[in-house]
Amino acid sequence: MSDDQATRCDLLIKGGRVLDPGQGLDGVMDIAVTGGRVTAVLEDIPADSARRVIDASGSGRYVVPGLIDIHTHVARGAITPGVGMEGCDPDDIGVRSGVTTLVDAGSVGVANIGVFSAYIQPNARTRVIPYLNIGSYAHTMPTMIDVNDLAEIDTVAIARCVAANPGLVQGIKLRLVGPLVATHGKDIVSATKAVAREHGVPLMVHIGDLSARRRPDPHLLEPATRFAIEQLDAGDILTHLCTPNHGGVMDATDRMMPALLAARERGITLDSALGRGNFGYRVASEQRALGLLPDTISSDLTAAGETFHSLLECMAKFMAVGYTLSEVVRMTTANAARAIRAEHELGAVAVGREADLTVLDLVEGDFEFVDTEQEVFHGGFGLRPVQTVRAGALIAPGWGTHPWGWLPAPRSGAAS
Repeated sequence: MSDDQATRCDLLIKGGRVLDPGQGLDGVMDIAVTGGRVTAVLEDIPADSARRVIDASGSGRYVVPGLIDIHTHVARGAITPGVGMEGCDPDDIGVRSGVTTLVDAGSVGVANIGVFSAYIQPNARTRVIPYLNIGSYAHTMPTMIDVNDLAEIDTVAIARCVAANPGLVQGIKLRLVGPLVATHGKDIVSATKAVAREHGVPLMVHIGDLSARRRPDPHLLEPATRFAIEQLDAGDILTHLCTPNHGGVMDATDRMMPALLAARERGITLDSALGRGNFGYRVASEQRALGLLPDTISSDLTAAGETFHSLLECMAKFMAVGYTLSEVVRMTTANAARAIRAEHELGAVAVGREADLTVLDLVEGDFEFVDTEQEVFHGGFGLRPVQTVRAGALIAPGWGTHPWGWLPAPRSGAAS
């Protein structure tokens, strides 16, 4: 293909600093998009060769592969407001937030997962990938416990659901929380893993039980978590790596670290999934010092958390811990694509691929964050979306998660 042919395009993103850590790209380049796909990535593409040009130049402005959030809750309309873990509008936390792909991490079970193919996916501009909750009918979700009884893991119903919805269920989700985990945690994990194996999909396991501190036996969660880590296979996901709650990996570091390192060697993804209830700044800092880095950053956003943070702010929190921009972009692009078995289609700025791109600003400042323990910590960077390109379509960002927009809160007493 000649340069002239390569640069006849629908959309040209010009002058941006392209940062694609998965491919080792970091430099000012132009990106041409035609027919929804990337057709050229070159140092200088003439602006008059494009039907539409986006100027991405300027200090602190970056063009990265479309961000991927592998742990969200977007089953909007499938759960009655006020009595369950309400879902976000996928485009509000997706393309209007600089994110092109979302995984719904088991918001619903077999009784209502059809909402995705019937309603959510056809109406979303964001790519939405649903995981099925192992609590087959998910009727316990209002109590935030997935499995109250082993009989709730209805393998027959799950098999019928998968068969009736070809290609819909892309993974199985287990939240390792609740009183039953203390006594039957290994049985729950084994039964869930068997379902994932039967259907050839990855298993995502939530660790960290926020409610355990109110029970008399929170120490019994640690063996269940360790057993779960040992049972995970390549392609599975351990989510909430940085949780400060009981059942997290820091409950017994001496016993957990060997299992975690072995799991990573087997190809398990260690996902952070901050949410409002599973991120400890001290935990994340200690893990970084130990060399236990998360593979992916995800938001665990629900409707209740949507006004507190975004995936971009989760990335900024990890920069406050000490990670670089390149590291957090890798965690939300190349690593995230690999975690959902889509590394050959997503997570890279590459000619021939669908044009999923995020234009964002890195803003220096004096920002304040709050973790699950209500500990305040500070960082020097915030991130805000400028434009999102999803399958070649240009989508402007929304206002932001805070009353003042996208950036984290300024340090108390500091000028905004």
